[in-house]
Amino acid sequence: MKREGVFIFQGTHQVMKAEKILKNEGIPIKLIPVPRSLTSDCGLAIRVEHEVAEKAYSILKMGGNIPKEYYVKEGKAYRKVELTGELP
Repeated sequence: MKREGVFIFQGTHQVMKAEKILKNEGIPIKLIPVPRSLTSDCGLAIRVEHEVAEKAYSILKMGGNIPKEYYVKEGKAYRKVELTGELP
């Protein structure tokens, strides 16, 4: 089973821009409501497979659209993870 991650952004405009950037780069994503256990000023988040999170973060960083936070889902809980955006 693949682990999923969630990118949290400052606002809706930033989420929509990130969606466009990542889809143009072929990164599989899904727009979702921010999980209830996570707080955000924006009601939307982007779900990605955790295995592509560093690549997605790097792409967003290069595009000047850096997410506020990133969380990995572990069971029913979410754990905050710091991404570097540095690809191997």
